[in-house]
Amino acid sequence: MKRAWKRINTRENHYKQVPLNTINYHEMKNTITIVIMILSLLASTFKLSAQYETPILQKNYVYNSKDMNKYIQKAADTKKERIQFAFENATGEGLREAFCPHFADLYLGKNLDETNEKLFELFTTDDTKLQEKYRLNDPWCLAFKQIAYHMYYAFGAKSKRFPGRLYPETEKALLELLWKKVKYKNDIHLARESTWWMVGSENHDIVAKVSNLLSSQIFMNEKDFKDRVYPDLGTGAGEEYWFHHMYGKDRLRGPHGRANNKDGKEYTAADHYNEWVKYFDEFFTERAKKGFFLEMASFGYMAVTVSYLTDIYDLCDDKKLKQKAEDFLDVVWTDWAQEQLLGVRGGAKTREKIGTRWADSMYRFARFYSGGDGSSSTHFFAQLLSDYEWKPIIWHIALDREGRGEFAAISRQPGEEEGTMPRPMGTERSMICDTEARFVRYSWITPDYIMGCQMDHPLAIHSHLSIQNRWQGVTFKGENGPRIFPSTLKTNDSGEHTLFANGYTRCVQNENVMIVQQSRGFTIVNPDWYPNKSRANLDYGVYIGNKHDRIVEKEGWVFVEHGDAFLGVKPVMGEYAEGWTILKDEASPGNESEVISDSYEWDKDRNLIHLKDKYAGVIFESSRRTHYNSLEDFIAAILKNPVTLEKTVVPGFHVLKYESLKGTEFYFNLANNEIPMVNGEYINYTPDMVFDSPYLKSKYKSGIVKIRKDGQEQVLDF
Repeated sequence: MKRAWKRINTRENHYKQVPLNTINYHEMKNTITIVIMILSLLASTFKLSAQYETPILQKNYVYNSKDMNKYIQKAADTKKERIQFAFENATGEGLREAFCPHFADLYLGKNLDETNEKLFELFTTDDTKLQEKYRLNDPWCLAFKQIAYHMYYAFGAKSKRFPGRLYPETEKALLELLWKKVKYKNDIHLARESTWWMVGSENHDIVAKVSNLLSSQIFMNEKDFKDRVYPDLGTGAGEEYWFHHMYGKDRLRGPHGRANNKDGKEYTAADHYNEWVKYFDEFFTERAKKGFFLEMASFGYMAVTVSYLTDIYDLCDDKKLKQKAEDFLDVVWTDWAQEQLLGVRGGAKTREKIGTRWADSMYRFARFYSGGDGSSSTHFFAQLLSDYEWKPIIWHIALDREGRGEFAAISRQPGEEEGTMPRPMGTERSMICDTEARFVRYSWITPDYIMGCQMDHPLAIHSHLSIQNRWQGVTFKGENGPRIFPSTLKTNDSGEHTLFANGYTRCVQNENVMIVQQSRGFTIVNPDWYPNKSRANLDYGVYIGNKHDRIVEKEGWVFVEHGDAFLGVKPVMGEYAEGWTILKDEASPGNESEVISDSYEWDKDRNLIHLKDKYAGVIFESSRRTHYNSLEDFIAAILKNPVTLEKTVVPGFHVLKYESLKGTEFYFNLANNEIPMVNGEYINYTPDMVFDSPYLKSKYKSGIVKIRKDGQEQVLDF
């Protein structure tokens, strides 16, 4: 017989299990199921985006600084209602979402007996189908540990929010399962390593280590756990990070790391907690001094990274660390606020899924912070429980699209690997990032579009993630507006070229001009147990899209008008693009090659162009209607710009020179990895500033970050 639950308040203020009438229980269960289905159906008829308005998303919003207090107050006044609405519309569909409806019921105080019964079953089950559905047999699941510690803090016996909604036996089962999930990953020796060493990926690393901090805090205050001794193998990071038979009951756990750091001491939860507090204190300082993130602006993984770091602010008991976490979040959100239009982030992205916009996780977070709908799905549910809010200065920067004007936002990015081999024992599943990375992210931000790329030093050593799905290009303002970007391509079963995210390009940018080329070669170092995938010599093109106001082709350029933004795209191909042999000597006279206009071809849907020379340079130059009255005026001006291909020793290889509308001179060697030049100066990959824009400034390694807007200033000292 199924265990049924009923809550009974005893003298000890705890809850006991008592049997319910089985027939009545099932009748009640069926009735509840029908009601839930009806309510879900009704809820699905409403668009969440229409429930709560936020000025962030209003295309025609006109900024007025006096309105900010009104919007901030409205967001505060509706916060409780918006949280309620989000949990009432919880669903369990999709990867890692299965626990969300149960969490929502606990928050809403609904079906507590049934919910506790189900959770107890899940926390103690050996059923592989259930384990797979709820990702309970995946030691590195991104979702479970966050759900677990939030259940404890929101609904456990010691909760300050809803104490007792998680029944004692359920809470005990939860803690035992949480202990099982963290006891090997929570190795105290990892807390003593560099905060730039990342296991698996940046988001997996943060998930594991934040979970180590917060679970240690839980266990050191629980009598059944506070004296338990952790294994602390000392063999290195990534225990059980192993993709063979990921979800099988008898799945392979993988070998231990090769390190031998065990010191013979026994450590309890309190010891671990103290070490992880020190670790994250340094973590926030290092990122503030030298830049963030490796998975920069990733559409999905930022949901993981930002939500877990926010959990430190909300749940950690160490006051100093809480304050540092809050300050760090202010920097993260200021960086986002200056580089978005209608809530959608522009600029370069790493580990980006091609073509996504409204699925972007930072947009979804921002929508709630600015007074819009929240989400009770995985990772986003934590925001509903959070006390973190945007500071007023962040509101002003985010909303004053016109007042921000046109400006460059330049920042240093982490991700370069240390140039040493052999790698330290125990890092077989880890990236060993060098804190002196030579990566520079450059964005040109305007009220109508954002153009951005990341420029990497040609001799930089990449990790397996620093180049994964790298995105750069132009993001236009507009409701679900299009983006234009260069991309490697692959051929589908019909012989058509389609987008392929795994390539890597060389880039240079200055203000409104960007030049890119598929990289001819680069250095990558993977963790010892990772494969080295080929990312070179691929087909190459530019995604244009067909939802623009106008597209005009002229003299080898593709010109685009979108709203009040103009863009010209020019693939630059010279002679002998298909190769040269010693037996042919029909090159054009002089030191310059002819620039061939017929350098690309459209796909059948006219969404993208395929370059006939996969190593052609591609020029992007943009402008706005405030500078040119019409697209025709912009085209006429662009076509006057000199585009030159200088020959090198071997025919078919060239140096591209381009002079922009503003007279800026670009030098870009298409033949090899020479550092590009702008106005005769080589690109500086180690600028003095880690953040450099009118609104966000910090000198590299200083730890002093200044946020400024119209006389307002917030100074953060890390």
